Amino acid sequence: MDSTLKRAISTSRFIILMIFFNQLLGLTKQMLIAYKLGSGAETDAYFTAIIATILLANIIGEAISLGTEPILSKIENKKGKEHKLNYVNNLLHIVILLAIGILVLHWLLSPIIIKILVRGIEGKNLQDMLKLVRVGLPMGLFILIRAIFIAFLHSEDSPKSEFKSCLFYYAAYILFLTYFSHHGIHGLIITGIVASILQLCSIIPTAVAKGYRYKAILNFQSIYLREFFIALWPVVLGTSINMINVAVDKSFASTLITGSKSWLNYSDVIIHVAIGILVMGMIIIVIPALGKRFAGNDITSLKSLMDKGMHMVTSVVLPAMIVIITLANPIVKLLFERGKFAPADTLITSQVLIHYALGLVGIAIMLILINCHYAIHDPITSTKFVTLGVIINFILNWILINPMAVHGLALATSLSNTLVAALLIWNINKDTHIVDMKKVGKGLLRLFPILVTMAIVLLLTYNILNLIPWENTIMDMFQLLISIIAGIFIYSKLALKNENKLLKVHEKGEA
Repeated sequence: MDSTLKRAISTSRFIILMIFFNQLLGLTKQMLIAYKLGSGAETDAYFTAIIATILLANIIGEAISLGTEPILSKIENKKGKEHKLNYVNNLLHIVILLAIGILVLHWLLSPIIIKILVRGIEGKNLQDMLKLVRVGLPMGLFILIRAIFIAFLHSEDSPKSEFKSCLFYYAAYILFLTYFSHHGIHGLIITGIVASILQLCSIIPTAVAKGYRYKAILNFQSIYLREFFIALWPVVLGTSINMINVAVDKSFASTLITGSKSWLNYSDVIIHVAIGILVMGMIIIVIPALGKRFAGNDITSLKSLMDKGMHMVTSVVLPAMIVIITLANPIVKLLFERGKFAPADTLITSQVLIHYALGLVGIAIMLILINCHYAIHDPITSTKFVTLGVIINFILNWILINPMAVHGLALATSLSNTLVAALLIWNINKDTHIVDMKKVGKGLLRLFPILVTMAIVLLLTYNILNLIPWENTIMDMFQLLISIIAGIFIYSKLALKNENKLLKVHEKGEA
């Protein structure tokens, strides 16, 4: 095997492993927040403050990480590494100035931002929230600086340090929540600043090892700077759909009973763990290959690869969706029901989780196709549909909040994400018909009875095991695990039998 290919496979495996590990650490952080702080007014305030504090920085930072790497590679190919390093330093100073400007503006506009996120907040509650948000504002500065170094390391084919830095980030939170949680949400916000600093500092040594050297350069006339800002805005919009939808959902949730934001947050965390583990690995494997085939104008291979990608989504994400919907209550109970997180919180959170899970396949397809558009250097198209998705989510929130309360907000997000996925498929099929929708539709019809059987097995196994009189977290975990294994076993057997049957039919047709 070629050494470059070996290295690529090794890197992909490491990244997938680190995604899995980071998702578990993120889940551990949320479990500790639920245990120590519960789902009342205090956690609602914290989750609101986090959105108000770092939403914009996260969106811009993600866009910088994705949008800067191609420019850096282009500069190095044309002018050499020295020019690339000069550009990195120039961009670093410009982003710091930008971050300071955003921080000052954010400080001044904080009352307006909070009133958008928490409708009707006034008086002492507004002042308390204002203090919380303003204390956490420095996090944005460190997030944006880190994004520059991440882009540099990506251009050096060294993405591992990005995931390693998350270990320091989550370690700070877990340490605080384990030993110092009595300081409450104010301590949690300060911990966020410490975690962001540690995350930044942990990647700088790797950047230096890869050749980075600091230089005091500030040049607003750089020919590549305009290209950076032109490329940035569609990536900002394209990567922000989920973050914006979460902010919109929680703004609507502020009009509902106390705890609504926390229930949304905890259920959303479970969905993101599923996406991170199941979908991001697919993106890492499939998207670079899509870009190469597009660059080579190899439409036949492009269709074949997309077909495999869609098959992976239906064969992996669909059963995961069934597991979450069928066993939502025991999943939430196992993860969060302890300390200040009561059984009543489990019931509502699990119901919200079911409505979020209905859109899991839509989210998976949407993320793959958005990244596909980035791979073929067409961020504008996905941006248009993503923006439409945010608008649709807002409208559906407004329609569904009265009859369904917090559950309607989760359902609105699932419906809007699924619609965006459908629109992206329709758009990508206009000229080249890359996604064979007839084949996908037939595959879903064949999978339907298999998925129903899987759901029945999951419920039967769990309820039979539930007859055993155990009241122990470890045993609850085994009960859930055995039920999931039984469901996946039945699904795998029936799906494999179905594929073998189709293969025989196909072989007979060719004969």
